[in-house]
Amino acid sequence: MNDQIDTKKLRMFVTTIKEGSMRKASSLLFVTPSALSHGIKALEESLGTKLLERKGPKVIPTEVGKQFFNEALDILNRLDSATDRFSGGGGNDRQQQLHIGLTNTGCSYILPAIVREFRESCPHVSLKLEVGDTDYLIERLNDRLIDIAIAPIQREYNDIVQTQIGEDELVYIVHPSHPWSIASKLDRSSLPDQQLIIPAVSSNTYNLIDARYRELRLPLEPFIVLNNEDAIKQLVALNMGTGIVPSWIAKKEIEQGRLHAFPTPKRPLRRRWTISHNANVPRNISEFLFIGTCTAVAKNIIRKVPL
Repeated sequence: MNDQIDTKKLRMFVTTIKEGSMRKASSLLFVTPSALSHGIKALEESLGTKLLERKGPKVIPTEVGKQFFNEALDILNRLDSATDRFSGGGGNDRQQQLHIGLTNTGCSYILPAIVREFRESCPHVSLKLEVGDTDYLIERLNDRLIDIAIAPIQREYNDIVQTQIGEDELVYIVHPSHPWSIASKLDRSSLPDQQLIIPAVSSNTYNLIDARYRELRLPLEPFIVLNNEDAIKQLVALNMGTGIVPSWIAKKEIEQGRLHAFPTPKRPLRRRWTISHNANVPRNISEFLFIGTCTAVAKNIIRKVPL
């Protein structure tokens, strides 16, 4: 093989063919569309032949491209297999594993779609999952007990690299029989009287809510605190109180009218979701691809829901 044809360009080409779109492939590989296009062009120039036909946002392989795709895929699969078997210096044949930490919400709503996409690119990589709140996951990252954390993180940490994968908005959710639902309007004067169901005191989300209540000069006296936003939603659906959750996890219930949602006073209360890893630990191919997959998938899940 020509020395100018490196594995990065092969992976760009193979991923683009699999996805059928340079935009999707660039998100998956965590590179810009321009870098992806230049990489494939350089590959074509090295081979002296055209591999792709571009038809608007879609791309299809030429006849030569179809044949080269099979060869390139075989090369990458063999390389990944060898990397898996010999990584760690022991020459062992254990399956490569990524240790992923997530919050409860990330595990329930984001992870399934990520795993589905990641399995197509790295079928031989196993995932070990650990669930906890943000502070716990940061501690596990610092101790190098997990490789990657997916969580809403609101500040920077030393030696941890964060890549933003989305931003959500925390809203009040109430039962249809709640006075706010009947009036179709949040009554700010009644905020101190609400039986609040909110995330646990140890969570970053609780700190965000607490800071907003301090800003509004309101007492924050929760009725129930839970380390599970989905459980908060379920309790509100049973008319047990007023919840504060990200709007996207209650999208279905809001659209069906089974829950009503209201924005927080003054301005939106937003959280920044990130995928994070330890800066002092070299990233392998699998971790690189997992981060790219997570970034591409999460942006279609974590989004503002019209209220």
